[in-house]
Amino acid sequence: MRKRITTALGAAAAAVMLATATASADTNGRPDTGVKFFDGSGKFTRPCGTTYQVGLQTTKVVAVKRLDGRCAGHVWLRVHGNAWGEWRHSDTEITLNSPSGTFDRAQIKGCGEDYCKTYDVYV
Repeated sequence: MRKRITTALGAAAAAVMLATATASADTNGRPDTGVKFFDGSGKFTRPCGTTYQVGLQTTKVVAVKRLDGRCAGHVWLRVHGNAWGEWRHSDTEITLNSPSGTFDRAQIKGCGEDYCKTYDVYV
């Protein structure tokens, strides 16, 4: 009888630990949702509910962090023309122009304290 109780308690403790580990993994590393990227544009929604969008042309790129969620971070953007440019960031919007029309791709990301995913968009 004592062995059966110990086994039952051990199984219950293991189930609680597994459920806790699964829940914490789910909240810390959840993937973005609504990820849609087409030629020259894209958008995604981070686990905190904020949608990020990018539009790319050879002469202009715009990246936006919408106000539809509770994410505290910035929208991050870098553009490739003849080479990769530096990462730039803003709490709302970034607009960059290329008078010579050399933009051919861009990267956008929105990051949390423990989560960051970069997406590529092409002209």
